[in-house]
Amino acid sequence: FWVKILMAIAFLIFIYNVTMTVLKGRKTVVSIVLLLGLWGAAIFFMFAFYNPDNLAVDKLYWWWVVHVWVEGVWELIMAAMLAFLLIKLTGVDREVIEKWLYVIVGFSLFSGLLGTGHHYYWIGAPEYWHWIGIIFSFLEVVPFFAMMLWAFYLVKKSGRDHPNKAAIL
Repeated sequence: FWVKILMAIAFLIFIYNVTMTVLKGRKTVVSIVLLLGLWGAAIFFMFAFYNPDNLAVDKLYWWWVVHVWVEGVWELIMAAMLAFLLIKLTGVDREVIEKWLYVIVGFSLFSGLLGTGHHYYWIGAPEYWHWIGIIFSFLEVVPFFAMMLWAFYLVKKSGRDHPNKAAIL
């Protein structure tokens, strides 16, 4: 129990430092999405302290916390990191990547909630939830891949001699 408390305190101190650093500097879509993801991760971590007596309620919380945590906030963190890397690596305009970031955030959160439906099979839900979950779980990664393809397409289309050819390959 005390280890969880110390981890939570350390994580909150880390997020506080990152938040204050971002707020002092230039606020971009990438940094705001990263902050939303970090704060969401901290908030969902707090649910780890709730331990109900009923096993069915425990598993319900566990599935929702884990899956909304993974398919929600960790995708925000991953999207912000990917956007940052694409901006620095390819030199594509920040506005283009930020527009894709809006698409990723909206699409990931929408499809992430429906994507948890592929786990409803185990709790006896109707079979159509299995297919809804499978389809939307697959669709979660599509905007990430599309943003990468678009960034590298713009690099190739620009005709500019990129200084780091190995990274572009």
